[in-house]
Order: sequence, then C-alpha cells, then structure tokens
Amino acid sequence: MAVTSRYGPASVGGTGETMPSATQRRTNRERRGESQEKILDAAEALFAARTFHGVSIKDIAGAAEVDASLLHYYFGSKAGLYAAVIGRRADEVNTARLASMQRYADAERGRFTVEGVLRAYLDPTFEFARTCIEGRLNYLTLIAQLNSTPAGLIPDAETTPFDPVIQVFIAMLREASPSSSDEDLYWFYHMLSGAITVSWARTGRIDRLSGGLCRSEDLEAIAPQMIALFAEGLSRARR
Repeated sequence: MAVTSRYGPASVGGTGETMPSATQRRTNRERRGESQEKILDAAEALFAARTFHGVSIKDIAGAAEVDASLLHYYFGSKAGLYAAVIGRRADEVNTARLASMQRYADAERGRFTVEGVLRAYLDPTFEFARTCIEGRLNYLTLIAQLNSTPAGLIPDAETTPFDPVIQVFIAMLREASPSSSDEDLYWFYHMLSGAITVSWARTGRIDRLSGGLCRSEDLEAIAPQMIALFAEGLSRARR
C-alpha cells in the first residue's frame, strides 16, 4: 500500500517519484525483531495450549508462517525458544513487582506487615493478568504449567527469571515476620505459589464446585481472597 500524506501521494523533489514505503524503509534489525516477535507469539500460544512436549518446532514454524530453520537460527532449539518465551514477559512482571515492593518499602520504612508485603508482591501480577490481553493470558497458563512441571522434564527450566525477585519477596517477609524461620517462609512461598498456579491455570473447577458462585476467571475476586488468607496463614504458622 502506497504511503500517503494529508495532501495525497508523497513525492520527492517534485519529480513524481514516490517515496519508499514504510516496509521498504524498515531496517534489517526491525524486520528481524518483527519476525522474532511473531515466532514468540506463536510459540507462547502453542506451548500454553499443548505444553512444551506437545509442540514441535515444525508446529510453531507453521503457526508463525516462517521456515523452521529460522527458529533454529534465532533460538537454537525448542528449549531455547521456550526460555525466550518465558523470559520475554518476565521482565515486565519482575519490573512491576520490584517497583511495587520498593514503593511499599519506602512508605513503611521498617513497619512491614505480612499483608502489606503480600499486597505489594501480588497486586502488580494480578494487574498484569486483568488486562485480558490474549498473549498475557497464554503466558499465565504457561507459567502455571511451568510451576507444576517436575524438575528436569523441560530442559534448562530448573531456574526461572522470577527467582531473584522471589528472593526479595522472601527477604521482605522475613522483616515482616521476624519470628518465622526461613523454613516457615519458604514453605509459605511454596503454598502461595500453588495458589497462584491454580489461579493462573483458570481451570473452571471452582465454577463447578461452587455452582457458579465463584469463577476461576474472576481475577478481581481472587487477589484480595488470597492476600487475606495467606496473611493470616503465616501468623498462624508461627503459633
């Protein structure tokens, strides 16, 4: 499609030559970036729908409408592509979580509560989810799968980009609950991670069990329930 201005087709120096189209002016780096994003979007959707082992490089290449050799060129392997998919949105989640926890730390200055730390950690994650953008919802499903996959089944996935931020969260919980042992705190995170995983999976099971009273898609309701329950849970664990 020709590039047009408000005055009609653009021209150069009055010669009648049309200017290069936006597509023609794109750099190799821009084209490479667009191609990678297209592949990552396709991989994210397929991994979420069919898990890591249920998807092949050929499947992803077909969905992205590119040659399979391009996936190997950019990402090396299916495991490399999976790591790139996990890492792409992890930066956004980690940045939001760290900023929220830093705001809380600056505001409270040594007066941490378990509920406050939980809110600072969870609120940005649920805000990320509530946008209901398809790619983000696929990503939440993917993280739920990763959290519930035994170590070693997905190559090089024993650690995640979220781990350093989780350690910051644990450190803040330690300050909020100084009488809790590290063992208590890590078990606390383990249980919290399970609740987050079930929530991200959005299985619909709670819908059936509650006769529609609760909905697994209702992220607005889940966050305050989770914060209230787990804030009380850690205090009881210390008794």
